[in-house]
Amino acid sequence: MAFKDIEGNERAKRILKLALERERLPNSLLFAGPEGVGKRRTALTLAKALNCRQLTADSCDACEACRAIEDGRFPDVMEIVAPAKEITIEQVRLLKQMAALRPLAGKRRVFILVDAENVNPASANSLLKVLEEPPPRSHIILLTASPFLLLPTIRSRCRTLSFAAMASEELERILRDRGFREDQARILALLGGGSLRRALELDWDEIQERKERAWILFEALLSGDGASLFLDAFGTLPKSALEEFRETLELFSSFARDLLLLGLGGDARLLLNPDLEDRLRASGRFSAPRLLAVLAEFDLALAELPRNLNKSLLAAALFSNIGEIRNV
Repeated sequence: MAFKDIEGNERAKRILKLALERERLPNSLLFAGPEGVGKRRTALTLAKALNCRQLTADSCDACEACRAIEDGRFPDVMEIVAPAKEITIEQVRLLKQMAALRPLAGKRRVFILVDAENVNPASANSLLKVLEEPPPRSHIILLTASPFLLLPTIRSRCRTLSFAAMASEELERILRDRGFREDQARILALLGGGSLRRALELDWDEIQERKERAWILFEALLSGDGASLFLDAFGTLPKSALEEFRETLELFSSFARDLLLLGLGGDARLLLNPDLEDRLRASGRFSAPRLLAVLAEFDLALAELPRNLNKSLLAAALFSNIGEIRNV
């Protein structure tokens, strides 16, 4: 896989290619961004570009070095994954020892720390030492969705590249190009949360079941009849239910947008949920201003979800705010 084969994050890829062309790639890099947006694929492509026998600023994907790195059998490229959610001091010590050696088969050694925020205090201090004085032929790439959990001193020793979630429209286009029906691509893009990987991992039959459950909760929440069903589902929110809560909020938002579209006389071909058109038309009990207020609450909850530590309180506040709109 070359840089051109990685969807999204054009700025980050452009910076890396320019650094490769000018032979000014930093030895310590931090790739920060949400899960599933291409950080690991970009890191592996960068490792291939550094060792490619045909190109200097990208991967040819044809030479022995590129193929070996892609298959995980190249001795100078190592991925370090945290066992039991903790990168150990032993793993970092091995990294330091290998980084000091000359490459065995390629031009550069590359170490990729997956979920780098999982370094424990001892391994963080050990990692800091090698980041302060990185060996000239070695590159260390930290991948994280939570850069704020890393020591400030570690972040300051790395050149940080930010990776962003993919826009829903772009994700939908990619899914259509990969053969998904338009209605499938819309919902998969919506629930994918900006991640192509997550969207592709979703099971369509399971999504239909989730939509059915979400519609029942949505109807209850807006009508007030059985509105407590929402709190029964999300009033006490364990960490394991967090993704379900996010997906439910995304579906709520799509339902509200569809209701607003139909209420304003819009083209039904633009519905996010065309399979629910009959139900949506039968449920048009809210005026456009109230639907806009409801939609704003759903979008606000989605924006707050990543940074709000108390998810149950967020769900309770959403329930209360929708109730106030409903009762106006």
